[in-house]
Amino acid sequence: MSAAEGASGERLVRRPSADEWSVLEVLAHLIDVDYHYLAQAEAIHRGRDHLFVRFDDARWKAEHGSIGAASLAKILGELEKSHGAVVEGLSRISDAELNRTGRRDDGTPYTVRQVFERFPRHDENHTRQIRDILAAV
Repeated sequence: MSAAEGASGERLVRRPSADEWSVLEVLAHLIDVDYHYLAQAEAIHRGRDHLFVRFDDARWKAEHGSIGAASLAKILGELEKSHGAVVEGLSRISDAELNRTGRRDDGTPYTVRQVFERFPRHDENHTRQIRDILAAV
């Protein structure tokens, strides 16, 4: 993600505050979110009245405390792979199949299309977050 390229190692692992994320944490989070939501889309696609499971950011952060040891190059490589998996997953699904419906925990319908529509917005939000983190640290 170009928003992080060129930043020094210290700036990549530093958190603006204890309850916020570092740039490397945000980038690593994007990888796991890609695979999580791709799995959710595929489960809805299989047509089993799937209950959509949201990504648990707090749990993820608690389980990934050592992410600062990873290199930016490694994380960006993994992010490229996860984005590729999302694009490939979407390419295997027809337009009609994008309308297959699962449900949210509140019972409202949630389509395969809606899951895939999350990806660009999610990445845009975190791109802004990375810029904000770098400005703060």
